[in-house]
Amino acid sequence: MQLKKNFEYLSLRFLSLKSKSTLGFFIYLLFSVFIFDFSKANTNFSKTKNNQIEIEYLDSRNELEDYIIDTGDSINLEFYPAEELSGIFPVNEEGELLLPRLDETFVRGLTSSELKNLLEKRYAKFLIDPEIKIRIVEFKSIRVLARGELRNPGFYKFPAYASGSFLKLEKDDNYELDSMVKKEQSDKDQNLQSNNQSIQDLVVKRSNESLTTISDVVRKAGGITSSTDLSKIEILRDVPLGKGGGKKRAIIDLNTYLYESDPTNDIRIFDGDTLFFPKLSKPNPDQISKSILSGISPKFISVNLFGRVETPGTIKLPLEAVLSDAIDLSGPIKPLSGKVVLIRYENDGTVIKKNISYSATAKRGSKRNPYLKEDDLISVKNSILGKTTGFIGEITAPFVGIYSTKQLIEGFSD
Repeated sequence: MQLKKNFEYLSLRFLSLKSKSTLGFFIYLLFSVFIFDFSKANTNFSKTKNNQIEIEYLDSRNELEDYIIDTGDSINLEFYPAEELSGIFPVNEEGELLLPRLDETFVRGLTSSELKNLLEKRYAKFLIDPEIKIRIVEFKSIRVLARGELRNPGFYKFPAYASGSFLKLEKDDNYELDSMVKKEQSDKDQNLQSNNQSIQDLVVKRSNESLTTISDVVRKAGGITSSTDLSKIEILRDVPLGKGGGKKRAIIDLNTYLYESDPTNDIRIFDGDTLFFPKLSKPNPDQISKSILSGISPKFISVNLFGRVETPGTIKLPLEAVLSDAIDLSGPIKPLSGKVVLIRYENDGTVIKKNISYSATAKRGSKRNPYLKEDDLISVKNSILGKTTGFIGEITAPFVGIYSTKQLIEGFSD
């Protein structure tokens, strides 16, 4: 209010000087409107901030909406009103559930919602308006294909996971649930892309350390390299039969997990998923240290060193170590040594054998001082002169022995 009075006073002084000026009148009018609006403005911003959480926050994220039931899953069925039919039923090797009154029921390839609808229709023959609740209480083991720029790409298997602690009690050849299944929180990711259809709810926030996620797959595959592109990880996942079958595709950016420890995009992986890790156009050595700190890459690798070195055997080296690091730890190369032979499994499963003209002063990662990988076999060979010296020694060894024996006998006879 005081500010308004000050502006009005200045305006009147101005008009008194330019009372006959039309311009002065308009300036006074503009000042009056500005002061009026300013005085009505609400400067208490804290009161306008809305911290209320909407009720929709409690809604299920439907993480398992497209989960495909198969052998190894155990399903809890709760029947209403016929609770005596309830129990936990495992999916057998044939993809079937052994259900009361229905006996063998083929369920492989269905989702939980599809199974619920089909069972309610089937049990309508025995029950009036049956209602069946379905929960997957134990998940099958997971087999995942990891391809691309990883240290050890290939197929990897992860153990089964129980979504909640439960006690199996025998009752009429069925099982009762001991405790309620814990709800798994999840967040949608806005970076999904699809080929043929929507793939909503594929990306979820990790809420349980027992779940298998992208970071687990990377860790199992030996970690990333300096050329791994974590911003464009491609995931292919099976589409349920009820939604047309086939595959759906998502592109995931895991850099936030690496650089910010944000697990939002470290999504849950399901059986049958295929992950592809592309290669950077230019290596980024900085991400190696970050991957070690985040736990997705190991700190050390083990290689085997043989031949003309001081202490041959298995040695442990830091990740991204080179041949000179292994030589330094195993002791110096012995005199009369030749080329170094490197034997390793490549990412495509082939075995390679390289003759390396080793140089301790060569650039790290060069042909003469290459990077090493887990389980590399390294042999330091003899040079031509070393082989010749060894050959001469083998030939003369018997004669040296005979001469020494002769000298010893003559010594005793004197």
